[in-house]
Amino acid sequence: MNTRRSSSHDRRRNGRPGVHTGAVKPFDFRRPTSLSREHVRAMQIVQETFARGLATTMSAMVGSVVNVTTGSIEQRTYDEYVRELPNPTVLSLLNIAPLNGAAILQLPLPVAMCTVEMLLGGKGYVEQPARPLSELELLLVKGLIERTLPELRYALEPVVPTEISLAGQEANPQFAQVAAPTDMMIVTSFQIKVEQVADVATLCVPFTALQPHLEALSTSSSFIGKGNDNAAEHRRRMSGHLGAAPVEVAAEFRPVIMSSGDVVALRVGDVIPLSHPVTEPLLLAVEGVPTLTVSVGRRNRRTAIQVVGSVSPSDPPHRPTRWTRGPFTAPG
Repeated sequence: MNTRRSSSHDRRRNGRPGVHTGAVKPFDFRRPTSLSREHVRAMQIVQETFARGLATTMSAMVGSVVNVTTGSIEQRTYDEYVRELPNPTVLSLLNIAPLNGAAILQLPLPVAMCTVEMLLGGKGYVEQPARPLSELELLLVKGLIERTLPELRYALEPVVPTEISLAGQEANPQFAQVAAPTDMMIVTSFQIKVEQVADVATLCVPFTALQPHLEALSTSSSFIGKGNDNAAEHRRRMSGHLGAAPVEVAAEFRPVIMSSGDVVALRVGDVIPLSHPVTEPLLLAVEGVPTLTVSVGRRNRRTAIQVVGSVSPSDPPHRPTRWTRGPFTAPG
Protein backbone atom coordinates (compact mmCIF):
# COMPACT_ATOMS: atom_id res chain seq x y z
CA MET A 1 0.00 0.00 0.00
CA ASN A 2 2.80 2.40 0.88
CA THR A 3 4.63 1.38 -2.24
CA ARG A 4 1.71 2.28 -4.48
CA ARG A 5 1.30 5.69 -2.84
CA SER A 6 5.03 6.39 -3.16
CA SER A 7 5.17 5.49 -6.86
CA SER A 8 2.03 7.49 -7.53
CA HIS A 9 3.57 10.46 -5.72
CA ASP A 10 6.76 10.16 -7.83
CA ARG A 11 4.72 10.10 -11.03
CA ARG A 12 2.82 13.24 -10.02
CA ARG A 13 6.05 15.02 -9.07
CA ASN A 14 7.85 14.06 -12.30
CA GLY A 15 4.86 15.08 -14.34
CA ARG A 16 4.84 18.63 -12.99
CA PRO A 17 5.97 21.30 -15.47
CA GLY A 18 9.45 22.76 -14.94
CA VAL A 19 10.94 19.60 -13.39
CA HIS A 20 13.91 18.22 -15.41
CA THR A 21 14.05 14.44 -15.54
CA GLY A 22 17.03 14.00 -17.92
CA ALA A 23 20.47 12.66 -17.08
CA VAL A 24 22.77 14.97 -15.13
CA LYS A 25 25.98 15.85 -16.96
CA PRO A 26 29.13 16.60 -14.94
CA PHE A 27 30.83 19.97 -15.35
CA ASP A 28 34.57 20.29 -14.90
CA PHE A 29 35.49 23.77 -13.66
CA ARG A 30 39.12 23.16 -14.64
CA ARG A 31 38.15 23.24 -18.33
CA PRO A 32 35.42 25.87 -18.81
CA THR A 33 36.20 26.12 -22.51
CA SER A 34 36.04 23.12 -24.79
CA LEU A 35 36.48 22.27 -28.44
CA SER A 36 33.54 23.44 -30.48
CA ARG A 37 32.35 21.75 -33.65
CA GLU A 38 34.13 24.39 -35.72
CA HIS A 39 37.37 23.73 -33.83
CA VAL A 40 37.08 19.98 -34.35
CA ARG A 41 36.32 20.46 -38.03
CA ALA A 42 39.40 22.64 -38.43
CA MET A 43 41.60 20.14 -36.61
CA GLN A 44 40.22 17.30 -38.73
CA ILE A 45 41.55 19.00 -41.85
CA VAL A 46 44.92 19.48 -40.14
CA GLN A 47 44.85 15.84 -39.01
CA GLU A 48 44.02 14.44 -42.45
CA THR A 49 46.63 16.58 -44.21
CA PHE A 50 49.35 15.55 -41.77
CA ALA A 51 48.33 11.88 -42.01
CA ARG A 52 48.79 11.92 -45.80
CA GLY A 53 52.15 13.66 -45.52
CA LEU A 54 53.34 11.32 -42.78
CA ALA A 55 52.38 8.24 -44.81
CA THR A 56 54.18 9.55 -47.90
CA THR A 57 57.35 10.46 -45.98
CA MET A 58 57.58 7.18 -44.08
CA SER A 59 56.85 5.13 -47.21
CA ALA A 60 59.66 6.88 -49.10
CA MET A 61 62.15 6.32 -46.27
CA VAL A 62 61.46 2.66 -45.45
CA GLY A 63 60.82 1.60 -49.05
CA SER A 64 57.46 0.04 -48.26
CA VAL A 65 53.84 1.09 -48.11
CA VAL A 66 53.00 2.75 -44.78
CA ASN A 67 49.32 3.29 -43.96
CA VAL A 68 48.37 6.19 -41.70
CA THR A 69 44.69 6.66 -40.81
CA THR A 70 43.16 9.39 -38.66
CA GLY A 71 41.76 8.69 -35.21
CA SER A 72 40.17 10.81 -32.50
CA ILE A 73 40.53 14.51 -31.68
CA GLU A 74 40.20 15.18 -27.96
CA GLN A 75 40.76 17.89 -25.39
CA ARG A 76 42.71 16.70 -22.36
CA THR A 77 44.87 18.10 -19.62
CA TYR A 78 48.57 17.54 -20.05
CA ASP A 79 48.59 15.27 -16.99
CA GLU A 80 45.85 13.08 -18.49
CA TYR A 81 47.74 12.86 -21.77
CA VAL A 82 51.05 11.88 -20.16
CA ARG A 83 49.49 9.29 -17.86
CA GLU A 84 47.98 7.38 -20.80
CA LEU A 85 51.25 7.17 -22.76
CA PRO A 86 53.20 3.89 -22.61
CA ASN A 87 56.66 3.79 -21.08
CA PRO A 88 58.99 3.55 -22.90
CA THR A 89 57.90 5.37 -26.05
CA VAL A 90 59.37 7.87 -28.51
CA LEU A 91 58.49 11.49 -27.72
CA SER A 92 59.67 14.28 -30.01
CA LEU A 93 59.45 17.72 -28.37
CA LEU A 94 58.68 20.39 -30.97
CA ASN A 95 59.05 24.16 -30.93
CA ILE A 96 56.12 25.74 -32.81
CA ALA A 97 57.13 29.37 -33.24
CA PRO A 98 55.51 31.87 -33.02
CA LEU A 99 53.02 29.97 -30.81
CA ASN A 100 53.63 29.78 -27.09
CA GLY A 101 54.46 26.43 -25.57
CA ALA A 102 55.68 23.24 -27.20
CA ALA A 103 54.05 20.35 -29.02
CA ILE A 104 54.73 16.63 -28.74
CA LEU A 105 54.77 14.09 -31.56
CA GLN A 106 54.58 10.64 -29.98
CA LEU A 107 55.63 7.64 -32.07
CA PRO A 108 54.79 4.23 -30.56
CA LEU A 109 57.79 2.09 -29.75
CA PRO A 110 56.82 -0.94 -31.94
CA VAL A 111 56.41 1.30 -35.00
CA ALA A 112 59.69 3.09 -34.26
CA MET A 113 61.55 -0.23 -33.85
CA CYS A 114 60.05 -1.63 -37.06
CA THR A 115 60.95 1.55 -38.95
CA VAL A 116 64.54 1.42 -37.70
CA GLU A 117 64.81 -2.24 -38.69
CA MET A 118 63.63 -1.49 -42.23
CA LEU A 119 65.93 1.52 -42.52
CA LEU A 120 68.82 -0.83 -41.74
CA GLY A 121 67.73 -3.31 -44.41
CA GLY A 122 65.50 -5.59 -42.35
CA LYS A 123 62.03 -6.87 -43.16
CA GLY A 124 60.09 -5.37 -40.24
CA TYR A 125 59.08 -8.32 -38.08
CA VAL A 126 56.09 -8.19 -35.73
CA GLU A 127 58.11 -9.06 -32.61
CA GLN A 128 60.05 -5.95 -31.59
CA PRO A 129 62.10 -5.39 -28.39
CA ALA A 130 60.34 -3.45 -25.61
CA ARG A 131 63.21 -1.20 -24.58
CA PRO A 132 64.24 2.42 -25.10
CA LEU A 133 65.97 3.21 -28.37
CA SER A 134 69.75 3.16 -28.50
CA GLU A 135 71.74 6.21 -29.61
CA LEU A 136 72.03 4.90 -33.17
CA GLU A 137 68.32 4.09 -33.32
CA LEU A 138 67.50 7.54 -31.93
CA LEU A 139 69.53 9.15 -34.72
CA LEU A 140 67.60 7.22 -37.35
CA VAL A 141 64.24 8.12 -35.78
CA LYS A 142 65.38 11.73 -35.45
CA GLY A 143 66.03 11.82 -39.19
CA LEU A 144 62.53 10.44 -39.80
CA ILE A 145 60.91 13.04 -37.51
CA GLU A 146 62.83 15.90 -39.12
CA ARG A 147 61.59 14.74 -42.53
CA THR A 148 57.99 14.89 -41.28
CA LEU A 149 58.20 18.39 -39.73
CA PRO A 150 57.60 20.18 -43.09
CA GLU A 151 54.46 18.05 -43.49
CA LEU A 152 53.23 19.18 -40.06
CA ARG A 153 54.01 22.81 -40.87
CA TYR A 154 52.07 22.47 -44.13
CA ALA A 155 49.14 20.86 -42.31
CA LEU A 156 48.97 23.70 -39.75
CA GLU A 157 49.34 26.44 -42.34
CA PRO A 158 45.58 26.91 -42.94
CA VAL A 159 45.19 27.56 -39.19
CA VAL A 160 48.39 29.47 -38.43
CA PRO A 161 51.77 29.73 -40.23
CA THR A 162 54.45 28.19 -38.03
CA GLU A 163 58.15 27.36 -38.03
CA ILE A 164 58.54 23.93 -36.41
CA SER A 165 61.84 22.57 -35.13
CA LEU A 166 62.86 19.54 -33.09
CA ALA A 167 63.82 20.58 -29.55
CA GLY A 168 64.58 17.16 -28.07
CA GLN A 169 63.56 13.54 -27.64
CA GLU A 170 62.47 11.55 -24.59
CA ALA A 171 61.64 7.92 -23.87
CA ASN A 172 59.89 8.38 -20.51
CA PRO A 173 56.71 10.53 -20.69
CA GLN A 174 57.25 11.72 -17.10
CA PHE A 175 60.45 13.48 -18.19
CA ALA A 176 58.74 15.44 -20.97
CA GLN A 177 57.67 18.47 -18.91
CA VAL A 178 56.60 20.86 -21.66
CA ALA A 179 53.43 22.12 -19.93
CA ALA A 180 51.77 22.37 -16.53
CA PRO A 181 49.70 19.32 -15.49
CA THR A 182 46.43 21.30 -15.71
CA ASP A 183 47.15 22.95 -19.06
CA MET A 184 44.64 22.04 -21.74
CA MET A 185 45.95 20.24 -24.84
CA ILE A 186 44.49 19.18 -28.18
CA VAL A 187 45.40 15.52 -28.73
CA THR A 188 44.97 13.97 -32.17
CA SER A 189 45.65 10.28 -32.79
CA PHE A 190 46.85 8.37 -35.86
CA GLN A 191 46.83 4.66 -36.60
CA ILE A 192 50.18 3.80 -38.23
CA LYS A 193 50.80 0.44 -39.90
CA VAL A 194 54.28 -0.53 -41.13
CA GLU A 195 54.32 -4.01 -42.66
CA GLN A 196 52.55 -6.13 -39.97
CA VAL A 197 53.22 -3.73 -37.08
CA ALA A 198 50.38 -1.34 -36.21
CA ASP A 199 49.97 1.06 -33.30
CA VAL A 200 48.61 4.50 -32.41
CA ALA A 201 50.69 7.68 -32.60
CA THR A 202 49.58 11.01 -31.13
CA LEU A 203 50.14 14.70 -31.71
CA CYS A 204 49.70 16.98 -28.67
CA VAL A 205 49.40 20.75 -29.19
CA PRO A 206 48.62 23.42 -26.52
CA PHE A 207 44.98 24.42 -26.74
CA THR A 208 45.58 27.97 -25.50
CA ALA A 209 48.13 28.54 -28.28
CA LEU A 210 45.77 27.38 -31.04
CA GLN A 211 42.51 28.69 -29.63
CA PRO A 212 42.76 32.31 -30.94
CA HIS A 213 43.61 31.06 -34.43
CA LEU A 214 40.82 28.48 -34.35
CA GLU A 215 38.37 31.17 -33.26
CA ALA A 216 39.50 33.48 -36.05
CA LEU A 217 39.18 30.63 -38.51
CA SER A 218 35.71 29.65 -37.35
CA THR A 219 34.40 33.18 -37.94
CA SER A 220 35.17 32.78 -41.63
CA SER A 221 33.12 29.49 -41.46
CA SER A 222 35.29 27.75 -44.03
CA PHE A 223 38.88 26.96 -45.04
CA ILE A 224 38.10 27.40 -48.69
CA GLY A 225 38.42 31.00 -49.81
CA LYS A 226 35.25 32.73 -50.83
CA GLY A 227 35.87 35.18 -53.62
CA ASN A 228 38.56 35.77 -56.17
CA ASP A 229 41.06 37.15 -53.64
CA ASN A 230 41.09 33.98 -51.52
CA ALA A 231 41.19 31.77 -54.61
CA ALA A 232 44.19 33.70 -55.91
CA GLU A 233 45.90 33.36 -52.53
CA HIS A 234 45.38 29.60 -52.53
CA ARG A 235 46.77 29.34 -56.06
CA ARG A 236 49.78 31.41 -55.04
CA ARG A 237 50.48 29.18 -52.05
CA MET A 238 50.06 26.02 -54.11
CA SER A 239 52.37 27.36 -56.81
CA GLY A 240 54.94 28.22 -54.16
CA HIS A 241 54.88 24.70 -52.72
CA LEU A 242 54.95 23.02 -56.13
CA GLY A 243 57.64 25.32 -57.47
CA ALA A 244 60.07 24.23 -54.76
CA ALA A 245 59.44 20.49 -55.22
CA PRO A 246 62.50 18.67 -56.66
CA VAL A 247 61.88 16.53 -59.76
CA GLU A 248 64.11 14.18 -61.76
CA VAL A 249 64.88 15.26 -65.33
CA ALA A 250 66.56 12.98 -67.89
CA ALA A 251 67.37 13.24 -71.61
CA GLU A 252 66.46 9.93 -73.24
CA PHE A 253 67.39 8.18 -76.49
CA ARG A 254 65.08 5.76 -78.23
CA PRO A 255 64.82 2.62 -76.09
CA VAL A 256 66.47 -0.64 -77.15
CA ILE A 257 65.34 -4.13 -76.16
CA MET A 258 68.13 -6.60 -75.31
CA SER A 259 68.05 -10.11 -73.94
CA SER A 260 69.58 -10.79 -70.55
CA GLY A 261 72.14 -13.08 -72.21
CA ASP A 262 73.31 -10.25 -74.48
CA VAL A 263 73.65 -7.92 -71.51
CA VAL A 264 75.75 -10.45 -69.60
CA ALA A 265 77.96 -11.03 -72.69
CA LEU A 266 78.83 -7.35 -73.09
CA ARG A 267 82.52 -6.56 -72.82
CA VAL A 268 84.61 -3.42 -72.76
CA GLY A 269 84.79 -1.96 -76.28
CA ASP A 270 81.44 -3.34 -77.49
CA VAL A 271 79.21 -0.86 -79.32
CA ILE A 272 75.41 -0.96 -79.03
CA PRO A 273 73.50 0.72 -81.89
CA LEU A 274 70.60 2.71 -80.45
CA SER A 275 68.69 3.12 -83.75
CA HIS A 276 68.39 6.80 -82.86
CA PRO A 277 69.04 9.05 -85.88
CA VAL A 278 71.78 11.63 -85.31
CA THR A 279 69.52 14.42 -86.57
CA GLU A 280 66.62 13.47 -84.30
CA PRO A 281 66.37 15.32 -80.96
CA LEU A 282 66.25 13.52 -77.63
CA LEU A 283 63.25 13.45 -75.29
CA LEU A 284 63.45 15.35 -72.02
CA ALA A 285 61.45 13.33 -69.46
CA VAL A 286 60.35 14.84 -66.14
CA GLU A 287 59.73 12.05 -63.61
CA GLY A 288 59.37 9.66 -66.56
CA VAL A 289 56.87 11.87 -68.45
CA PRO A 290 58.09 13.12 -71.89
CA THR A 291 57.85 16.91 -71.83
CA LEU A 292 60.30 18.57 -74.25
CA THR A 293 62.60 17.73 -77.15
CA VAL A 294 66.27 18.63 -76.75
CA SER A 295 69.52 18.46 -78.68
CA VAL A 296 72.87 17.46 -77.21
CA GLY A 297 75.74 19.91 -77.19
CA ARG A 298 78.55 21.22 -75.05
CA ARG A 299 78.96 24.22 -72.84
CA ASN A 300 82.50 24.97 -71.76
CA ARG A 301 83.86 21.58 -70.68
CA ARG A 302 80.52 19.99 -69.84
CA THR A 303 77.89 18.18 -71.88
CA ALA A 304 74.67 20.16 -72.12
CA ILE A 305 71.26 19.97 -73.79
CA GLN A 306 69.28 22.70 -75.53
CA VAL A 307 65.50 22.78 -75.67
CA VAL A 308 64.30 22.74 -79.27
CA GLY A 309 60.59 22.00 -78.93
CA SER A 310 57.73 20.63 -76.89
CA VAL A 311 56.04 17.24 -76.83
CA SER A 312 52.33 17.01 -77.44
CA PRO A 313 50.32 14.45 -75.46
CA SER A 314 48.94 13.22 -78.79
CA ASP A 315 52.41 12.41 -80.17
CA PRO A 316 52.99 8.65 -80.40
CA PRO A 317 55.73 7.36 -78.07
CA HIS A 318 58.97 5.99 -79.44
CA ARG A 319 58.74 2.27 -80.02
CA PRO A 320 61.72 0.31 -78.70
CA THR A 321 63.85 -1.46 -81.31
CA ARG A 322 65.12 -4.98 -80.72
CA TRP A 323 68.88 -5.33 -80.80
CA THR A 324 70.51 -8.42 -82.29
CA ARG A 325 74.10 -9.28 -81.56
CA GLY A 326 76.35 -8.84 -84.57
CA PRO A 327 79.74 -7.49 -85.60
CA PHE A 328 80.76 -4.43 -83.63
CA THR A 329 82.17 -1.23 -85.00
CA ALA A 330 84.77 0.41 -82.86
CA PRO A 331 84.16 4.10 -82.28
CA GLY A 332 86.21 6.20 -84.62
